[in-house]
Formats: sequence, structure tokens, C-alpha cells
Amino acid sequence: MADPPTTLARVQLISKADAGIQALTGLEPEVTMVLEDAALFVVVEVFGSYTEMAQRYIAAHFLSLAFQPVGGRGPLSSYSIGGISRTFTLPYLNQKTVLGSTQFGLFFMELRDTAIPRFAMIIPGEVD
Repeated sequence: MADPPTTLARVQLISKADAGIQALTGLEPEVTMVLEDAALFVVVEVFGSYTEMAQRYIAAHFLSLAFQPVGGRGPLSSYSIGGISRTFTLPYLNQKTVLGSTQFGLFFMELRDTAIPRFAMIIPGEVD
């Protein structure tokens, strides 16, 4: 398999607020796997000049998901000591896909929709 065009360093540049991604060194097998998956998921034949950027954002999405707690909860958004209360953020509840669960996945969807138009409407009789 060819080396993926995007790198961990480029993913870390767009994910400064994600402590889990920032702590990665690139020696972890998970990083290699995610970058390879991004290269398979996002190909130049489909994404054209958006390929590396889309790979960067989908890799950040995959890595960000890896550091979220199991059970569908988002990050801890507030807590109280008196009365012991914890609140978790459930981001992007209106999204029907896991891509909408991170800011990186949402941006990837925008890139995907730019590179791959959803549909084209052709009115019969209007095409020469």
C-alpha cells in the first residue's frame, strides 16, 4: 500500500484542542491504521484536489472517536461537587451518521459534498 498523503503532524495541526490526538507520537499502531484507512476511504479519483484535506479531517474524526468514552456519550461538559452531578455533551444530535458526532466529521461531510455533488437534476427535453 502506498503511503497515505496525510500525516499525523497535519492531523494534529487541525486538532489543537483534542488532547488525545495531541498526545500521539505516530509510533502507535492505531495511528498507522487510521492513516491507512483514511487513504482507502478518501481517494484522489473521487476527491481530486480535496483529497489530502479530506483525509486529514476523516483521520482526525477517527482518532477523535477513539478517545471518546464508550456508550455514546460526548465529552464531559459540566460537573458539580455538591450534589454530585455530571453532564455530558451530546453533539450534533440531528445528524443521522457517526460523521456528525465530531467537528472533524462535519467538516469532512462538507468537503465530501463539495467534491461529490449529491445529485443532478435533468429535465427531459432540456438536454441537447
